[in-house]
Amino acid sequence: MYYLCRKPLPEFVLCAMRHFEPGEHHVTRIFDKSVLILMFEGILRFEEDKEEIELYPGEYYIQRAGLFQNGRLPSERPVYFYLHMDASFSDKAADGIPVRGKFSQSAVKALVEEYERRFRSHEGSYFALNGLMYEIFAELENSTLPANTRTLIARDIKRFIASEYAGSLSLSRIAERYGYSEDYTIKLFKNEFGITPYQYLLQKRLAQAEHLLLSTSDPVEEISRKVGYNDFSTFYRDFRKKYGMSPSAKRAKTEAAGEKARLNPDGNAAEEARAEKREAEGGPEDKKPGKKTAKQKPNLTGDPKV
Repeated sequence: MYYLCRKPLPEFVLCAMRHFEPGEHHVTRIFDKSVLILMFEGILRFEEDKEEIELYPGEYYIQRAGLFQNGRLPSERPVYFYLHMDASFSDKAADGIPVRGKFSQSAVKALVEEYERRFRSHEGSYFALNGLMYEIFAELENSTLPANTRTLIARDIKRFIASEYAGSLSLSRIAERYGYSEDYTIKLFKNEFGITPYQYLLQKRLAQAEHLLLSTSDPVEEISRKVGYNDFSTFYRDFRKKYGMSPSAKRAKTEAAGEKARLNPDGNAAEEARAEKREAEGGPEDKKPGKKTAKQKPNLTGDPKV
């Protein structure tokens, strides 16, 4: 089995939908480009280096450049999308996507239609067309990766973010490191953890910022830089949104609570002991037998009590 390599990335050449006429055969050739085939209808038959290949709807196949393809076998009116590209291949599974597998037609149909429209109308730039190709390969990889492999990759991405959060970390850098598109990187991570890589990055940065605020006397702006923020106003907004107060207010509140505890170290323990005693004796002191309680006034307004 051969695998389409993630590195170097494949480079797009051209693409189109193909509809065979009744009795039409695959072309016989040695082609200098690799070809991705996504089957939608019918049956496509050909030989590749003397091996018979038969493709059905929902299957994909990647023809490698330089191999002899023989079209002596008749096909059965196949309808498929093909994409020519320059690509590299390996015999190691860890390097990329298997050259043959199954895919979800519903997942790639809109991508294929947009791809063909942009290419035919010359609307797509070189980068845009390559980007669409990588999205298709991301869908193919998602359909071929075992669930446990996707989990391992997502967890590795999480560890990478946790180790690099204080630096200049972006989604494009993460996606490039793992050889995926940005959309697939988000999907892979969110399926495993329920949040996006960016949301996890914010969690790490803000948690470390809170720790530094409460354990050091470093200026707030310096702390924002230490946890990876280049813009203080963005840090201030994110912190306030998460904790409901500004960084300085969070530090002041915690320091005030610590000072109160220092001045009355036994206060909390004594209050907890009194609460435990009341519970052991059957409830709060004002509900004990024989103790008079204030008589409640009737609720004349009819409003529910808060």
